[in-house]
Amino acid sequence: MGSFVKKDLLLMLRDRKELAILVLMPFILIAILGFALGGFLNGETSLNLHMSFIVVDEDDEVAGKERLVHEIESSPHYSDEQKVQLIQVIQNIGTHEMLYGLLDHEEFAATSEYQVMNLDDARQELKKDRVAAIVHIPPGFSYDMLSKMVLGKGTGASLRIEGSSSYEISSSILQDILMDFAHQVNFQSSLNRLGQETGEVIIIQDAPVQPETRLGGIENVSVNEPVNSSQYFTIGMAVMFVMYVATSMAVKAFAERRQFTFDRILITGTHPLRFLSGKFVSTVILAFLQLTLLFILSTLVFQTFVGQSVEFWFWMVIITLALAINVGGLATLLTSLSFRSGNEGLIQIFAGLLVTILAVLGGSFFPTSQMPEAMAEIGRWVPNGSALYSYTQLVQGASIDKIGVMIVRILVMAVVFIGASLWLFPRRKVG
Repeated sequence: MGSFVKKDLLLMLRDRKELAILVLMPFILIAILGFALGGFLNGETSLNLHMSFIVVDEDDEVAGKERLVHEIESSPHYSDEQKVQLIQVIQNIGTHEMLYGLLDHEEFAATSEYQVMNLDDARQELKKDRVAAIVHIPPGFSYDMLSKMVLGKGTGASLRIEGSSSYEISSSILQDILMDFAHQVNFQSSLNRLGQETGEVIIIQDAPVQPETRLGGIENVSVNEPVNSSQYFTIGMAVMFVMYVATSMAVKAFAERRQFTFDRILITGTHPLRFLSGKFVSTVILAFLQLTLLFILSTLVFQTFVGQSVEFWFWMVIITLALAINVGGLATLLTSLSFRSGNEGLIQIFAGLLVTILAVLGGSFFPTSQMPEAMAEIGRWVPNGSALYSYTQLVQGASIDKIGVMIVRILVMAVVFIGASLWLFPRRKVG
């Protein structure tokens, strides 16, 4: 089998075009994706978005409050004590203070500016594409908002947004921010209605929604710093392009069949599985070398894994070896399928279509956390996805038990590939 391995390695090393695809191409993509998409991956963005919009305020907050207070005072449904409490609640809520507090907040003002004008002038400015959007506060806004919020009456208040087609991103962001504002106000409204149902009136000393207030949120907790862009795309491109080692080896194996090299090997009395075993070992060696070279180059050029411990590199080697074995099994499976069918097209389909699908599912281009949960789970079961998950967990300092489960999964899939290839591979002369 040693002679088969030597032959395969020499054939691959002499194919400079193939080597460029397997090593240089992923390295170039690591550089491009790492720099271009790094901010989005890390939850930051280098996009300098400055938004200008207009506020059209047609609401009279004082009049709205007076109208609602008058209705409460003349209503027979509330006791005198309840009336006093409800009126106090209404006076404590500043509807305009809440909204303008959001628009004037320093974090929001750092990327946006607005001016107040009447509706006709605002629409002229929007028509000339001088602003991204109009935020329209309609008449009766304060009354409708307080009526729904405090008394649970009516359909509630609404802000109207008119966006410019020339500033779709900016107007969409503004809409999302105001929708979040509305959700928080609705939350406070629900609390007030719950208080009324339990016989209590919730007194709001301050505005229910301030820009600094967070009613809930998501906090990311990790042992180490989050995976940065260089690390993620180094791993993502590595686990994607390593699958091309399997297709390259399968293509060269089929070329030997087409050129009757495989038949001549059988004539010498060599068992056909020795030929297949040679492809497996050669692929494992090449895949391991490719992955190792990519990780070393990325570390030297982009400082990807600089400063990591000896234990980290030990487990990097273990994961890389497991993935290389898996790719070796995949190469033997593709070889067996092409030999059995007598058609190289199966390999081309895998290289041209299935590798891309597996790369997307496995998270090579963007984290699987951004996918629906079902797709993310599938992604962790494909070979490249399992490997990427193992590498990223290792970078984040996850426990070895968690990483070990994924390594076992990779090796189990390798055993399945090898078993299927042994069952499919022809034991006699083909063609």
